[in-house]
Amino acid sequence: MLLLLRVDRPLPPRPRQLPRRSDRERLPRAVRSALAGERRDPLGARGAAQPDARLPGGRSLRRRARAPARAPARRPPGLVTPERFDVAVAGGGCAGVAAALAAAGAGARTLLAERSEVLGGNAAQAFVHTICGLYLPAEAGDAQPAHAGFPARFAAGLAQRGGAGAPERAGRVWYLPTDPPRLAAYLRELCERALGLALRLSADLVACAPDGEGGWALRFEGAGPAAARVLVDATGDATAALRAGAGVEASAPEALQSASYIVRLEGVDTRELPPFARLRATHAVAGAVRARALPPACESVLVRPFGAPRNGGEAFLQLNVPKPEDRPYDPLDDAQREALEAGARAAVDAVLAFLRAGQPGFARARVAAWPRRLGVRETRRARGEAVVTRDDVLAGRRRDDEVALSTWPIELWRDHRRARFEHPAGPCSVPLGALVCAGAERLGVAGRCLSATHEALGALRVLGTALATGEAIGTAAALAADRGVSLRAIAPAEVRAHILAVAGGAARVGERGGGGAR
Repeated sequence: MLLLLRVDRPLPPRPRQLPRRSDRERLPRAVRSALAGERRDPLGARGAAQPDARLPGGRSLRRRARAPARAPARRPPGLVTPERFDVAVAGGGCAGVAAALAAAGAGARTLLAERSEVLGGNAAQAFVHTICGLYLPAEAGDAQPAHAGFPARFAAGLAQRGGAGAPERAGRVWYLPTDPPRLAAYLRELCERALGLALRLSADLVACAPDGEGGWALRFEGAGPAAARVLVDATGDATAALRAGAGVEASAPEALQSASYIVRLEGVDTRELPPFARLRATHAVAGAVRARALPPACESVLVRPFGAPRNGGEAFLQLNVPKPEDRPYDPLDDAQREALEAGARAAVDAVLAFLRAGQPGFARARVAAWPRRLGVRETRRARGEAVVTRDDVLAGRRRDDEVALSTWPIELWRDHRRARFEHPAGPCSVPLGALVCAGAERLGVAGRCLSATHEALGALRVLGTALATGEAIGTAAALAADRGVSLRAIAPAEVRAHILAVAGGAARVGERGGGGAR
């Protein structure tokens, strides 16, 4: 038989050369697949089994081909498998980040869920620009860290990044001045570097219930569902405890502490603002209110420069916001909070105009940044296995079950015009039981919503103590999740030992900057 081959174009000039990968667009599809490393199923589309030897009784032993891939089973609409974690932390303020980092550092698969898009809580979003409670009382001499664990490491790292100045003394206490945007960025950097830590921003916890296996089923607005063996509430408002049905409480509206509203100023000649000049500005504003040159909402104002003194420098202007006169004060009421913010913004404009008109250093001052929210000082708090009281704080009571320290005085802003301070005899223990919800033994708390009386919370709510309580309950949560036990089953001494081991030292709290050991 004779076959005729018709060639429509010349043969390639290099007939002996193999096709190259760079030539694949000119090759037939089968050749392209081979060059690309794509493998064809030698069994064909049906995946037929190949014959092999027979077993006794005539049964055939065949080497089965791999079954063809199947599409995943379709789930009912709205049903999403929750992601599982050892520890979940609700709230990404200072306490929540400390808890999440401690849990992840102890080997727990950890979720940190924050309702906003920024970490740092009041320290970032309300421009609370000082970390109080980091140091022992000033009577001890130079600023000495009260916590050897995460609070001390965080302060040092923040300072290295230009986000904190040197510790400053105010009477009998020390505090650390901070730059809120850099603080927020550093918190996020720490979370993104941490192994085993999943960060979810814009994730608001809306439901929390037992999962039937000893842990928690969590539902978020803005993120998918999750499940965790242990849950930590660091929301500041005891939101997770409330959602879980645990005991929460709040002071009467007239006793709740008033909020602050802080703006960042630029164009300030901070050379003109030594401490006595700041006090002079505060008194001048208060005098203008009494003379009715400014509205009553402007009566309580503080000015604090940030950075090296210079012309064209920066400062924070803090306004302490009066409670509403026509209704009970409720900082958790969205409408009321928005009204307070609007009034505070108008008051800031009035105060700044007054300062520009006659106070040294403010002639060219202007608002560089407005806060995202009010600086709420107090809302709900959890009811724990133990309760820290006013007497505990003032007596500087130490306990064998402590896992953190409180060193700040009781500072209560029941009246927006002035705070009431009560100084303690010494550092006070924060027991592990104050960080464990009563009746919900796999639910921990940290920060502003820990278990304390209203008066004691005036000392315990500050940021340095929040960092310490967060680290403590995060450590305990990781230990409990690893063993499948409740938080009550974890020994406080073990939490202290773990914190000290991570810190690289074994010192007693309050001695050489110890971190929770006793």
